[in-house]
Amino acid sequence: MADDLYDQPELYDLVLPDDPDMEQFYVAAAGGAGRQVLDLACGTGRFTLPLARSGAVVTGGDLSETMLASARQRANAAGLTITFAALDMRDFDLGRRFDAVTIAANSLLHLTETSDILRFLAAVKRHLKPDGQLIFDIFVPSAWLLSRPHGERQHMGEFSHPELGVITIEETIAYDPVRQVSRADWYWSRPGHPDFRHTPLTMRQIYPQELPLLLERGGFRLVERFGGFDRSAFDATSMRQVCVCALV
Repeated sequence: MADDLYDQPELYDLVLPDDPDMEQFYVAAAGGAGRQVLDLACGTGRFTLPLARSGAVVTGGDLSETMLASARQRANAAGLTITFAALDMRDFDLGRRFDAVTIAANSLLHLTETSDILRFLAAVKRHLKPDGQLIFDIFVPSAWLLSRPHGERQHMGEFSHPELGVITIEETIAYDPVRQVSRADWYWSRPGHPDFRHTPLTMRQIYPQELPLLLERGGFRLVERFGGFDRSAFDATSMRQVCVCALV
C-alpha cells in the first residue's frame, strides 16, 4: 500500500529541506512590509514563514491538514502571526484580494489536467488585486529523465534521520506522453528495513512554449521568466521556469 508524501511532514522536510536561494527569491518577489500574500500549497511553511518574517501579511493555504498542522506549529514556535486555511487550490474563496499569490517548488504540477490548471488560474484571478502578481516555479521537462525505462530504479539520495538512521530513497518514473503526466514512485529504505515506505508522486509536465498559452487562457500574461532563483536568463540550459505573471 502506498503512502501519501504529505502524511509525514518530518519526512517531507527531511528530503525537501530549506533552500536559501528559493527563499530569498520568493521573499524579494512577493514579500515586504504590509504586503498581502497568499502562499498556496504552503506545506509545512517552507516559504510562508520567511514571507511573514519579511513583514508581509501572509495566508498559507494547503489541501493537507497534516501539513497545515505542522506549519501552524512552526509559526507559533517562531512567534509569527500567519493565517492558515485548508483549501483546494482549484476552487477556493477567501473573500479577499492579495498583492501576490505564490505557489513554489513545482506544486503547480500536481494539477495534471489542463482543466484543473485553468480552474486554478481562475481562482487565483479572483484573489488578486488589479496590479497583483502570480509567482511560481516549475521544472523544465527533462527528455532524459522522462525516457528512463519503466521500473528502473535510480538512486535519489541519502538522508540522516535522528531516530530512523540513514534513509535511502530510490525512484522509478513512468511517463505518459499523451497526457504529459509522469508518475514517480519513491522507495524508502533504512538499515534492516528495505522499502519500508513507498510514495507515489504524479506530476504534469509543462513545456516552455506551452506555458504562456496556458497562462493567457487563464487571463494572465508572463511578465518575467528566469532560469533560476538568481534571476538568470531563461535559455536552453535552464532546468527551471521561475515565473512572475500579471493579470491581462
